[in-house]
Amino acid sequence: MKTSRRKFVLRPYRRIPTWYTVYYLSGRVIGKGVAKNLSRIGLRLLGDHSLTPGTEVSLRLILGDTDAPLEISRASVRWTNEYEFGLRFEHLSADAAHRLADLITADVGLRRDKAI
Repeated sequence: MKTSRRKFVLRPYRRIPTWYTVYYLSGRVIGKGVAKNLSRIGLRLLGDHSLTPGTEVSLRLILGDTDAPLEISRASVRWTNEYEFGLRFEHLSADAAHRLADLITADVGLRRDKAI
């Protein structure tokens, strides 16, 4: 029996569970998926295409019916497990970074209020 050991990784940013619709585009693929969790530096996506590590994509996160989509100009695939993959944000505008930080901060605040 072969066992695999996963290395412990201390993550520098908090990840929040999400269920946002995400559209992703690379030179050869246009896909749609769901962001399962989100942080200031990346997200975990369940998509309708299998991508390989190193693939660069542009992202559009749909945050709600009335909010403008959050545009991320470049992210790279860090790991894959069939149709699920991790993306690291490589380039996003200052506005997108600010909106992302506000979104995560608001979610953390809501969770803290529910725990009290």
